[in-house]
Amino acid sequence: MQRIVRTSEMRARASILACSGLLLSVVGCNRSQRAAADSAAGTVAATVRSSLSVIDVDMGRHVDADNKIQDKTDDFAPRDTIYGSVHTSGTAANGAVAGRWTFQDGTVVDEKTSTVTTAGDARTAFFISNPEGLAKGKYTLHIIVDGKEVRSKAVTVK
Repeated sequence: MQRIVRTSEMRARASILACSGLLLSVVGCNRSQRAAADSAAGTVAATVRSSLSVIDVDMGRHVDADNKIQDKTDDFAPRDTIYGSVHTSGTAANGAVAGRWTFQDGTVVDEKTSTVTTAGDARTAFFISNPEGLAKGKYTLHIIVDGKEVRSKAVTVK
């Protein structure tokens, strides 16, 4: 019987082989060579994690099919839907981009995470609304990439 190997299994096997090869090469090194290998591995891992950067965040009442804001504004009415369009650039395979909305007192209103796969520019939209109306005050959209807040943008509901 023929066994079909799934892509995820192949990736896992490739990762295990790569780690095994790195481990074998480090074991055969002296102390200074091991330090250099550890440093290089850390630099590569940091580069992969930080290869997606936030260029800008636009706010408005509507987004188009490409998640771009059509009517940029920072002032909203209570019954408006508030959209935040996050413009990212870089290379990412399933990069985590989160949008956390907070009210002026620090209360988290909403939080969602999107995955971004790109080799260039991409846009991700986050929004909040309330059919009964948002409370008047300041709302802030916090953009979190790989678990770290990298940008925020505030708007006012009047």
